[in-house]
Amino acid sequence: MELDSSNVFSVKNQDICVEEILSTLKNDNLPQSSFKVDFNLSKGKMLIEEEHNTVLSFDTKENTSLRNVLNYVCEIEDITKEDITMFDDFRKNIISKLNSDKSKEKLRDIIRDKMFKNTSKELVPIGIINVIDIEISDLPDVDYVLVIKKMTPPNYQSTPISDDLFKEKYATGEDFNEIVKRKKASGDHRYKYVDEVEQRKSFFEITIPIHADYSLKEMAVEGNDS
Repeated sequence: MELDSSNVFSVKNQDICVEEILSTLKNDNLPQSSFKVDFNLSKGKMLIEEEHNTVLSFDTKENTSLRNVLNYVCEIEDITKEDITMFDDFRKNIISKLNSDKSKEKLRDIIRDKMFKNTSKELVPIGIINVIDIEISDLPDVDYVLVIKKMTPPNYQSTPISDDLFKEKYATGEDFNEIVKRKKASGDHRYKYVDEVEQRKSFFEITIPIHADYSLKEMAVEGNDS
């Protein structure tokens, strides 16, 4: 089906996109970097924060409504004011639908499962949860950072190798850890203590900032009668 604004931004497609967002966050094997939470507790109560303290992120999959939206937004050649207005209304409606009672309850369960490892709703009820925004954007050419794991002796001054790794990958197409093995075998002193290189996702196509209250519920303690 040819994509146009009437079907990409339709109410029906909004509902489908909301379901895809919730299903992806719940069921897909997303990296830990897809779930970020930053909050302050004092005596079990969360300190008041006006801005978002939680970010849920992921990339779109092929043959989904979310991917169709992204493709349409990124591929449209002559953007009109009407296109901008329709996309802005689409985002606002997605945010509103994610803030419905039904969607909020699903988000609470997802956050407890992914961030608090199935902590019970009795302990972390997340009474307040508000989706602030949804960002839909194309990825940059490099959407990850390198984490270089080293076992260096005390007081050893290591040399940064990230730039060299990127240059080698661009030139040879090799996997980063294959480059490390080759460099070590060649006697390159910069790689002597490098054990492993890990790629960690740093950019996502869908980003959802949320404000949530993670205050702990006061649990009654039963006393022992003597």
